[in-house]
Amino acid sequence: MKYQRPKGTRDIWDLELKRIEAVKQKARAFFGQNGFCEIKTPTFEAIELFTRSIGEHTDIVEKEMYTFEHDKKIYALKPEGTAPVLRAVIENRIKTPARLLYIGQMFRKEKPQKGRYREFLQIGIELLGESEPFFDAEIIDLGNRFLKQIGAKEFSIEINSIGCPKCRMEYKGILTDFLKDKIDNLCPDCQRRFEKNFLRIFDCKNEICEAIYNGAPKITDHLCPECGSHYNKTKEFLKKFDIEYQENKKLVRGLDYYTRTVFEFKLKGLGAQSTVIAGGRYDLLMKELGGDDLPCIGWAMGVERMLLALSEDSLEIKKTDTYFVAVMGEDFFDELVKLRKIITASGKICIVGNPLDSIKNQLKDANHYKADYTIIYGTDEANQGVYTIKDMRSGEQKKIPKDELPKVLTPSPTS
Repeated sequence: MKYQRPKGTRDIWDLELKRIEAVKQKARAFFGQNGFCEIKTPTFEAIELFTRSIGEHTDIVEKEMYTFEHDKKIYALKPEGTAPVLRAVIENRIKTPARLLYIGQMFRKEKPQKGRYREFLQIGIELLGESEPFFDAEIIDLGNRFLKQIGAKEFSIEINSIGCPKCRMEYKGILTDFLKDKIDNLCPDCQRRFEKNFLRIFDCKNEICEAIYNGAPKITDHLCPECGSHYNKTKEFLKKFDIEYQENKKLVRGLDYYTRTVFEFKLKGLGAQSTVIAGGRYDLLMKELGGDDLPCIGWAMGVERMLLALSEDSLEIKKTDTYFVAVMGEDFFDELVKLRKIITASGKICIVGNPLDSIKNQLKDANHYKADYTIIYGTDEANQGVYTIKDMRSGEQKKIPKDELPKVLTPSPTS
């Protein structure tokens, strides 16, 4: 029987894995320079953490979570990273204000598509304890600068404000009036969503629904004075950061915990799965989870989706030469060990061949492993006190004195 990976997952190796690791390393360096401390939370959490934070009537909670029961308690694999981070801050009494970075696997039972998997890597940042609109702009600026640093070139930023509970209550009445003679034309999902979480209707991709919502009043025209001022100041700071953006009245995000500013970064060329960074402010969530009444803002980036839009050379993955060691016979085993030590000490990659195999077969192995060079050592080399180095790309060979090998492996800057 052949076993296959679960639907919606991937096996990752070689160059693709190097690209992912390069993004993670760049994230740690970039956000570390901007004062963020990395935090890791468990792969699974109590399901109540997500039903309370994300919202019972969201698609994630209703359809997409992987859950299991243990000791009469239900757990869920993390579908997102914000709620676990806040739980950790509360439980461990982490001092705030705090700047936190997380890098980890998330899990959702979504329909697999290009760039959308059921297990996926997220990089996220959370800024806890800051309420001023300057920080809304800064968190967006951090996403803007990080995408540029990793080589993303063509992307757009969309923003909106969904206000506070007071704003939304008033807006729901206005939207109800707008939809009263149109509600029967909405799809069943939108009719259900309007009763449970009315803003989610703007997520609908049904063409009829989208056409109706295009004429809907903007929530930003009906914000309370405090939320309206916050949104306007956020836009002013974005201009001072020299960040171009578009306002999208239908941008509401799919998680219930958001308040006020919400935003998305969209990469060109990815079609329907163009959103690579999404986030916003969630000023009420910390208290909702049992912590202090603390304003927060953050975003998360889908790494796999983002990599689809980057060229292979955009991450500047450093190439390290690979040396294959081919010695002829068991008598030269000590030389094999010595060569491996010298090569690895120089920072190069070393693969050793089977000393009992023929040189012809060992060279085949060197090609199989895509070695850049093969170092050959047999009776002739031993008698002459040299190594034979074969360039596997050009086929050229040269002999060098044994004591010169470290210099060849690590040439001086002036050579």
